[in-house]
Amino acid sequence: MTPRQQLMLASALAAGLLAMFGYISIGLLSGAGLASWHQNAKASLSVAPAAMMAAGLAAWWIVGWWENVDRDARRWTAFGMALRTVVFAFLMFPPLATAWMAGVETIGYLVSGAPGGLGAVLFWVPGIAVYAVLFGLLIGALPALCIEFFLCRRFLRQARGMEWAQ
Repeated sequence: MTPRQQLMLASALAAGLLAMFGYISIGLLSGAGLASWHQNAKASLSVAPAAMMAAGLAAWWIVGWWENVDRDARRWTAFGMALRTVVFAFLMFPPLATAWMAGVETIGYLVSGAPGGLGAVLFWVPGIAVYAVLFGLLIGALPALCIEFFLCRRFLRQARGMEWAQ
């Protein structure tokens, strides 16, 4: 596996775990406890795949920028690369979360065969996406930056080692 693929996979997994931990923490801090939290788990954990997609795509594109656009890639630092990755992931997260939740709700509606219109099912999706983004920014920005710093530092060491070995 190339360093680019490793960074993409590690960023996606870290974002998914961070999203799950954040929403479980919100459920616990709301006073619901673990006994009744599982009833709302579908709504709260439905953003984890979107977070994984956003982080993975952000890591993939930032490494592409590092490789192709910036010809003097040795000047990049791990913190700068991590900051770019986290900012780009947070910019991609709202549309991906909205699309993911709308797709899941549409499939669930079509499979269930429930009466009523699809519009009533999708009515709440943008509101949940806004709350997901706000909670992600408030709870996940600093931990995501810290985790991504170490992942980017590892990537830069691997990639620069391969450059200098040639």
